[in-house]
Amino acid sequence: MEIILELLKLGAVGLVAGLFSSRLANRDYRHRKWWELRVKAYQDAIEALSDIVYYFEKHYKAEIEYRDLPEDFKKKMNAFWDESYPKVRRLADSGAFLFSTRANNALKEFMHDDDEQSYIEHLDNNLAKSEKCLAELVLSSKEDLKLKENFLSRLLP
Repeated sequence: MEIILELLKLGAVGLVAGLFSSRLANRDYRHRKWWELRVKAYQDAIEALSDIVYYFEKHYKAEIEYRDLPEDFKKKMNAFWDESYPKVRRLADSGAFLFSTRANNALKEFMHDDDEQSYIEHLDNNLAKSEKCLAELVLSSKEDLKLKENFLSRLLP
């Protein structure tokens, strides 16, 4: 009878240990997947905003220097715009889900249309907005994507 009782105790300990480790592993897996999703969103937003900044810089510089951009270069710039702007718009729409409040506010401010008087004002305002949004997203990503330290990570090398 004592042997059966000891076997039941060992089985209960094994069951509790298995459930506990399973729960920890599942929680860690979900946390990593969520973190990877956020990393991808920040990466996509930063890349797209970088292309938009480049687009506005080139057009703004050409406009203040009173020169026209070559046609093949314009096509290349328009490809940057056509690919990047919709991506930023989609990310701004899903921003509350993926980004911090700070990053989400920066994206919303970037997407807000201003009433410019001229083309040069349009370029200047949008260049400033895109640079500000890009800087804000980079700062937010550094804060939001920090790996949190837990008690086990301090024990392990």
